[in-house]
Amino acid sequence: MKKLIIIALFIIPVMASAQRFNGGLLAGVCASQVDGDTYGGFDKVGLQGGVFVNTKFTKYWGAQMEIKYNGKGARKKTSESDPETYSLTLHYIDLPLMINLTIQKKFVFDAGFVPGYLFAKNGEEGGIKFTDEQISAFKKVDLSWLIGFNYKINDNFIANIRYSYSLFSIRDYETVDASYSFIGNIFGYTNGDYNNYLTMGIYYQFD
Repeated sequence: MKKLIIIALFIIPVMASAQRFNGGLLAGVCASQVDGDTYGGFDKVGLQGGVFVNTKFTKYWGAQMEIKYNGKGARKKTSESDPETYSLTLHYIDLPLMINLTIQKKFVFDAGFVPGYLFAKNGEEGGIKFTDEQISAFKKVDLSWLIGFNYKINDNFIANIRYSYSLFSIRDYETVDASYSFIGNIFGYTNGDYNNYLTMGIYYQFD
């Protein structure tokens, strides 16, 4: 995975300088949860940022590649009746690879896959840090699918929202009373943890 990241860092600026390719910068937020724990809701908010390159095959079809940091994880909402805290932070380098379909001039649909490399992680429950066993069980590599929607604000700025879900478990850890979202139930997941997240961002495409 590290070699793939290094290759992508080299390829993206090279592709962006070619005549048929465009490139730029991206920034935004990630709202996430982890299917397989006991907490629902996209309550963990992290940042995303990176670079991208894209190309058009036809008037309607194109492709895009990105390399970016993405902060994911899970967080429990506390209340007076249930004040115990829970927080999990997972730091990923993601390489989204997708096909673009231009529906109208300003509207573009995305679909593809997101290989991700987990380079740092931490968590705590009730003010107590996760044990080494709990935290080390998270896998270094994640593979998610994605669907997304883009709105072209003008020639340079694009607003984007995407939904992604892990194809395979990010941790083979059994939690008592584990809960899974509607998407997780569709896939038939009954054990293990899975990234389940929304990203919202602004893309700046160079002229």
